[in-house]
Amino acid sequence: MRQRLDQIGKGQYSISAEYLGAFLEFVTESGVDASAILLDAGLTPESIIQQSQFVGSETFGRAIKSLLNQRPDPHHAYRFARRLSELRHGTAGVVAQNSQTLREATELGIRYARPQLGNTNRLLVRTENDTMTMMVSPPNPKADVEFDHEIDCFSAIIMLLGHEIRGRRMAGTMGIAFNNELKVTHSDNGFSLDKAGLPPGLTITFNAPHVELVLEPKYLNTPLLAPSVELQAVALRQLEGSDPGADISDRVRGVFQRLEPNVPDLETIAETLHMSRATLKRKLKTNGSTFQDIKDSFRLRRASYLLRDTEATVDEIAAELRFSDASGFSKAFRRWTGLAPSEWRLAQQSSANTA
Repeated sequence: MRQRLDQIGKGQYSISAEYLGAFLEFVTESGVDASAILLDAGLTPESIIQQSQFVGSETFGRAIKSLLNQRPDPHHAYRFARRLSELRHGTAGVVAQNSQTLREATELGIRYARPQLGNTNRLLVRTENDTMTMMVSPPNPKADVEFDHEIDCFSAIIMLLGHEIRGRRMAGTMGIAFNNELKVTHSDNGFSLDKAGLPPGLTITFNAPHVELVLEPKYLNTPLLAPSVELQAVALRQLEGSDPGADISDRVRGVFQRLEPNVPDLETIAETLHMSRATLKRKLKTNGSTFQDIKDSFRLRRASYLLRDTEATVDEIAAELRFSDASGFSKAFRRWTGLAPSEWRLAQQSSANTA
């Protein structure tokens, strides 16, 4: 993917430079020299003063890694998530802030979000019985060449926990206990709930296979403080009028989520988005993605749910996900995870029993 002209640093994905500024403030408050972090990330103070709009994901990841190396603390990501505001999400943030409920804010935010925190291609969402689960899916070993587990976990916590806390702020419910759950991939070694400063009612599960946020209906149905229909309409018109190729991947994922549990084909997606198949494929390619990648991410997330939380057989799952047979599904699942479906299910059951 070609680097943006208004981006500093390296990386396949662009992250809002406001996040880097907030991160450097956080670094200083944590007692670490921000200039040393910049040097480790390959940046100079002059590059920050230039006020570029974006920073490369690889460079931002190196800055995170530098902090974790210089001042190891399992609570860094949780503390940093608390300081992020909806305003850092630009026009998409305005849309979310002026929604009627947190459910609407979440759905619209996901639909129109830009990759402010880097690779949002892996952000998947499902709704079951009015409960919403947001999950950062496993990395693609071929596509995610920058992958580092520690950085990935840090970024995923910022994305999901930050979303939960911003919702509370928008609804004025910071002191209310909600039965939401954050699942993280790191262990509880050295971790303190008090130091993490989790909001009331939010529980945390350690050593999970993926970083997930489970939002209960009570939270999702909470009304926002003072939504403006007019302001939201203006923001929506601005987003709809922007370059449609800029967020085409998010729009395609949104169609998959709306049609779940069905698995739409390319023609269905193209018709829903009012464009030809060729145009859709071209826009996705320009955006650094493919229809097959998005489809596979959806099928992996759906398969993971069915294997972990239901008793559906491999044959039944293969049929639901529109594979020609169970063998084809098993080969694809092994390619995605490194395990056969039955092996993955047993590993999840063993992990749950241990917990």
